[in-house]
Amino acid sequence: MINMAQFYNIKFLHEVEGLSQRQIAQKLGISRNTVSKYLKQNEAPTTINRQNSYIGREYSDETRRVLPIIDQWLEDDLKRWGKQKHTAARIFRRLQDEYNFKGSESNIRKVVAKRRKKLQDVFIPLDFQLGHQFQFDWGEADIILQGRTQRIYLFYMQLSASRVRFARAYLHEKQEAFLDGFVHAFEFFGGVPTEGLFDNLKTAVVKILQGRDRLEQEAFLALQAHYLFKAEFCNVRSGNEKGRIEGTVGYVRRNALVPLPEVQSLDELNDHLLKWCLKDAEQKTVPHTNEKVAQMWEKEKEYLHPLPEKKFEACRLVSCQVNKTSLITVETNQYSIPCSYVGQGVWVKIFVDRVSVVAQNQVIAEHPRSYERNQMITNLDHYLEALLKKPRAIRDAHAFQSSDIPDVFRRFHRKMREHEGASGDRKFIRLLLLHREIGMEKLTQALLEAEQAQIYRYEVVHEIIQRLSNNCLKIQDLSKEKTPVNLLDYKIQKANIAQYGQLTGGQMK
Repeated sequence: MINMAQFYNIKFLHEVEGLSQRQIAQKLGISRNTVSKYLKQNEAPTTINRQNSYIGREYSDETRRVLPIIDQWLEDDLKRWGKQKHTAARIFRRLQDEYNFKGSESNIRKVVAKRRKKLQDVFIPLDFQLGHQFQFDWGEADIILQGRTQRIYLFYMQLSASRVRFARAYLHEKQEAFLDGFVHAFEFFGGVPTEGLFDNLKTAVVKILQGRDRLEQEAFLALQAHYLFKAEFCNVRSGNEKGRIEGTVGYVRRNALVPLPEVQSLDELNDHLLKWCLKDAEQKTVPHTNEKVAQMWEKEKEYLHPLPEKKFEACRLVSCQVNKTSLITVETNQYSIPCSYVGQGVWVKIFVDRVSVVAQNQVIAEHPRSYERNQMITNLDHYLEALLKKPRAIRDAHAFQSSDIPDVFRRFHRKMREHEGASGDRKFIRLLLLHREIGMEKLTQALLEAEQAQIYRYEVVHEIIQRLSNNCLKIQDLSKEKTPVNLLDYKIQKANIAQYGQLTGGQMK
């Protein structure tokens, strides 16, 4: 097929210069039949007309034979993982090996490209109602945490109508982080939308049922019941269904975390992300409107469901057995429990930042959560009753060597042991028990005062504690009017013996 310039030359040479078809063919280097063809038609060979002429061509018999096979393979690919599908070259080789195809690879490439276009999804522009929907996703990023590069996981949520974004960083994607993200996100948004759109992640879904039905995790259902929203799930491998949030993941990573932020804690990073989200809402405009995201967000808040009075307990619940050393094991780490619970079963609430232990519906122990491995986290108070029976063990007890215990305790204990031996161990443990009444701060202050006076005795420390606690009997001075000048003037009323006789029935002994 000729191009537009050749068509123009044919028309000009014939109509204006009066050349014959043979002369035009010789001058332009094309066949006389081509000249004759385009002199007969008045419509120029535009790009559209050229495409139509190609499209109108029929496939060869050999190609038509394998078209149903190609279509079936391409349809099957739509149900598979996006990174493991047929290429045109793979289709050509399979046709050769399995169906004895005799055509060319270049022809199959054109056929595959054309058939794929027919199978592509059609995306419909959406306009969400205020307060109706949010979308959620996880993402990954790197930061500099305490001087070292650390991979973190970012909890992303976006309101579909106002486009306001929320991001929060965690060290993992476990269920407690998943639930904790919602607690902070809803507080940030100022309310709860009607429904949320999710992938089929394990922290929310136990099993994928028919269609869009899902068997959901119990903790995730509890979250929905607490905040009163409904979860909707995308079709399998159809992330495009939550297109609002898909772009947010990369947008936040590129704009909020480049260059890599250098922080000392995740709390510091999350403060940075929160400020960035607020600033971004002030600067970005809602597509197809003249309003800023922050302005639309203020309107959307009026349509959100109010937050419940109590926060949701964003934790993972597991059961544990307390061993003989009064410890439970959670993810390779051991945490101490009051020694009276040795041998019993307890429930452990695993939060993002702490581990809380419950027995008989009461919290019996709470520790900061450790993300190291094979660590032992102990609390000296949990072992005091056992130490009263085995006072010598205080010298090497793991909990007593903890950095949380002020150094003055260890110094004071050494001095008491030097002065009183085993009796000093017992008396020191009795001192430790006093912190349950007065608190660790006052007990530390009392030990420091006694150490300064170089007196390492239980009785002295107890007196200092009484003074610090204002438990000593206060002596009030008499006023000058009531103070006798002479002791003889100070009279005391004598007892009436007759009254004593009445009380004893008149029998005097």
